[in-house]
Amino acid sequence: MDVSIILVNYNTKDLTRNCLKSIYEKVSGLEFEVWVTDNGSIDGSCEMIKNEFPQVNLIEAGENLGFGRANNLAIQQSNAKYVLLLNTDTVLINNAPKIFFDFMEQNPKAAVCGGNLYNENNKHVHSYGHLPTLKEKCIRTFQLTAFYPRIKQKIRDKGNNENNEFKQVDQIIGADMFVRKSVLDEVGYFDPEFFLYFEESELQFRIKQEGWHAYILPDAEIYHFEGKSTKKKKAKTEAKLKSEYLFYKKCYKLKKLSPYKLVFMLSHIVRLFVTPLLILKVWLYIIKS
Repeated sequence: MDVSIILVNYNTKDLTRNCLKSIYEKVSGLEFEVWVTDNGSIDGSCEMIKNEFPQVNLIEAGENLGFGRANNLAIQQSNAKYVLLLNTDTVLINNAPKIFFDFMEQNPKAAVCGGNLYNENNKHVHSYGHLPTLKEKCIRTFQLTAFYPRIKQKIRDKGNNENNEFKQVDQIIGADMFVRKSVLDEVGYFDPEFFLYFEESELQFRIKQEGWHAYILPDAEIYHFEGKSTKKKKAKTEAKLKSEYLFYKKCYKLKKLSPYKLVFMLSHIVRLFVTPLLILKVWLYIIKS
């Protein structure tokens, strides 16, 4: 098997249908299989997949495992050379998986690649990013970017690849991560402590630490209807802030009494006046961890 295409579904029946339809319409020239892990959906997603896409390997988790753990269930069962982790709120514009596959076959030091992502108006959207550092976090928290032009430039880079450049990047966003399976077997899969957000950053941090590279391929084109699969804004914000701290804690080995905890708490100070209960929950999580 060349590629296992893996989706995680949670109450996104219509989005998942459109994504699966685009896969079977666009992908050719590859021996591929499709896996969908369903996180306990109650919108009829599983029935739709069984009826309309019987060729899909469906894993019914029965509960919401989050993004990383749900992907892990399918990755563990894949015997393919590569895995493509594809969000349900994406639609293939062209035969992107074949473009990814051909590139990886020709570039043995590449572990991860992704394509240009577009919104429904065909505008470039976030496709890649920079791995965060503690230095950068401190500089941003204390509003010191004027004294660090390189970091200021990094912050301004929205990862949209509007110039359609082929280039090496720190990380590909989780919406379309094409990953060498042997590298995942080497460095490990998604850390199960992450429920949502930053799990792909933590994984690609580990991959980069082992000397592997990630690339953005502008010829591979995918629609990403960003945010359509996560609707509860407060829950989404809380998960994101907690996962951000967890990323730094794990990647930079923060200790329980680390002074960086104060930095993270200060970085949320403005939000405290808007959503005090949410921020207090996040602060309690930081203090306890």
